[in-house]
Amino acid sequence: MNTLSMGKYRALGRATNSDGIFSILALDHQDSLKWAMNKENPQSVTSVAMIDLKQRVVSALIEDVTGVLLDPIYGAGQAVTANLFTNKALLVELERADYMLEPLPVDIGIDPDWHVKSIKMMGAEGVKLFYYYNPNDTEHAQRQDSVIAQIVADCTTYDIPLYAEPIFRRMSADESKTEAVIESAKRAETLGADILKLEFPVDVHAEPDTALWMEACSALSDAVSIPWVLLSASVDYNTFTQQLEIACKAGASGFIVGRALWGDVTALSDDEQQAWLYSVGHERLHELRTIAEQHATGWHRFYAPPTVTTEWYRDYDRRHHD
Repeated sequence: MNTLSMGKYRALGRATNSDGIFSILALDHQDSLKWAMNKENPQSVTSVAMIDLKQRVVSALIEDVTGVLLDPIYGAGQAVTANLFTNKALLVELERADYMLEPLPVDIGIDPDWHVKSIKMMGAEGVKLFYYYNPNDTEHAQRQDSVIAQIVADCTTYDIPLYAEPIFRRMSADESKTEAVIESAKRAETLGADILKLEFPVDVHAEPDTALWMEACSALSDAVSIPWVLLSASVDYNTFTQQLEIACKAGASGFIVGRALWGDVTALSDDEQQAWLYSVGHERLHELRTIAEQHATGWHRFYAPPTVTTEWYRDYDRRHHD
């Protein structure tokens, strides 16, 4: 069993229920959300509109989740100052999210004015790092690994968990998504990630056999010794519920769900959004939480509590301040 520092252990406890299951709402979207709000002219979507939508969704759904993942530009600071996080965990995006750039940047980009330290100092419970990865592209993988290793070191210094999100960057049609997702997860664990935020390890549109879905998720769980949670990756809600049940039965520790849950609201008026969130939104989250709570494996299965003696605080202070 792995061990955690005091700060990381407490942070994971705040991001989960009492059984260690993650039920996280993801609203860290930036360019992709602009596109969803106005497909014809995404750049016309204003900052005010982005902030308003994020606050509306978070306000409506936060009591149904264990935490929320937000970005630093339109979401995290605004939600904190609106007092939305009195009893819920806050995870914050670290990477620069310029998904509309052409060509798409495949190397990790970090805003020079945004740091792990910044996320810790605002009182968040986790750092999320999205990055493209293909273990078969050795040169690119090594560049990504170098950046990830530095972020891991920063998370150790500031005693905050890192949620690593490697996304498969396909290079040829014959590559196995399952193998790539598993190998990327193993690399992230080796580099020092605390939680893995992973896409479903099967292309479900190409492979409809759910027995193979279970086989792939079980292989993923067998390959790593830290918790992994399922992301929705823009699939529709019904597909995500299928994926989540299989993933949790195979060893996943819950979910971090984005547009599969709330994406429908972007096509609605403000009044319609409120009605949808407090009806369909609540119903969907209840279903997802029920699946996770019935089948997922809590993070305590992977991490032992820190050892505490009457002198524990001396070593802790030296480790984080020397």
